[in-house]
Amino acid sequence: MTISRRDFLKTSSMFAAWTALAACTPLKQPSSELKLPTPTVQSPVLDGDGLLLHTLRRLTFGPTPEMINKARQMGLDAFIEEQLSPIAIGNLETDSMLKRFTTLEMTPTELLQLEKKAQPVQELIAATLIRQLYSERQVYEMMVDFWSNHFSIFIGKNLCRVLKTADDLKTIRPNALGKFSDLLQASAHSPAMLIFLDQAQSRGDAPNENYARELMELHTIGVNSGYTQEDVTAVARVLTGWTIIGPRKKRGDLGSFVFNPVMHDSGEKTVLGVAIPSGGEEEGIALLNMLAGHPSAAQFISKKLARRFISDNPDTALLDSLAHVFTQTGGDTREMIRAILKSDAFKNSAGQKFKRPLEFFISALRLTETTINRNSRELQEHLRLLGQVPFTWQPPNGFPDVAAYWSTTSGLLERWNFGLLLTNGQIEGLKTDVKSLTKDAGSAQDVVDVLSTRFLCQVLPDDARSILVDYASSGNLDNDIPSVAGLILGSPYFQVR
Repeated sequence: MTISRRDFLKTSSMFAAWTALAACTPLKQPSSELKLPTPTVQSPVLDGDGLLLHTLRRLTFGPTPEMINKARQMGLDAFIEEQLSPIAIGNLETDSMLKRFTTLEMTPTELLQLEKKAQPVQELIAATLIRQLYSERQVYEMMVDFWSNHFSIFIGKNLCRVLKTADDLKTIRPNALGKFSDLLQASAHSPAMLIFLDQAQSRGDAPNENYARELMELHTIGVNSGYTQEDVTAVARVLTGWTIIGPRKKRGDLGSFVFNPVMHDSGEKTVLGVAIPSGGEEEGIALLNMLAGHPSAAQFISKKLARRFISDNPDTALLDSLAHVFTQTGGDTREMIRAILKSDAFKNSAGQKFKRPLEFFISALRLTETTINRNSRELQEHLRLLGQVPFTWQPPNGFPDVAAYWSTTSGLLERWNFGLLLTNGQIEGLKTDVKSLTKDAGSAQDVVDVLSTRFLCQVLPDDARSILVDYASSGNLDNDIPSVAGLILGSPYFQVR
């Protein structure tokens, strides 16, 4: 393959424009490779339309013009309340798209009998992307993603490839906007979790401490809460007998939770200074309720939610306030979100969150009005290169949620490459027509302003805007619109939530 002199010059010009844009750093907190500056003054507290746009950027996988207009018409508070009651939001279009997948409501037995062994994994990932991309229930899907990472399960481990489908359907989704204690109980009874963290094989004469340790460190009270190795051992003993019906069992439904008293340690246990009365499965239920209501759990969950929606390093006063809400409401997710959105910390946090790869990926598709024509291996390959295919993080701590992990030079180059391929219609299985988004634009300036307003909810600052206007003015404007769009998607401004 040879490249013409014109193509070479155009590619060089495009890379020069992207390099210049990369020097414009809107993120208001430091990052390891990009050396983004720390702000010397706090961002102003947003209100009015600025707060509306900021809120939609944080609560959704990309606020479309239609969603922004709806929020303006309803008022931000009413829009938030509607999003927090997703059952009232129509979802027929998304549900129709999901009908192509045959495995989402299959039993583990049925999934194991499939000829295509990878089909359950592929369809669950694809269905997750479609929900995030098309569903109007954006806050709900955001919280499904949040809790899926909090109670992270690597879908590639053993039976998890067929059990994670039920975990998504019966554990995470029904409890995504509910109380933390209910979600914790559901997760602890989830066969996928019991397999992933080796709890299913834990016996009274040989307790496995893997789930017990992660239950406290990652799911509830956090590593700095003061628990000891003796507490880990005691929790493991409490949960002995919590297992599943495996492929070799002749009775019961394959992949179902079961408490096996023969495997249980019925001796006395003490966890965090509290005696756990002997009582079989009830011991574990009482333990989980104790952990869910522990003051350290209130702090730990509050910090994770604040990190997701406010900043990588939320301040102590905010966390204390959120922990109080958690305690008073029994860890009610809706109330926690309301408290976060009402806080000054949220209102002055513009520019303090960096999109993880999945958020970048979905927001790029949403805001370019891209449609998925068919299942595409190439599409998931791009998401793999970006670094975040759902359910594929192997450690139990979930995908990182801080800018320092994701804002690397190589990571940003992958985003730039994906943005340009997407807007130029070069990804199999996708249909993107960015020219239709600028049909009323009559100049290079108009094109840049229309696209930046659509993608970023605002016109670019003068320095970044002039870089793109110069690029768009250097050749055939109509032909260069896709590249201008791709450059905006790859710019630092589009990486900010």
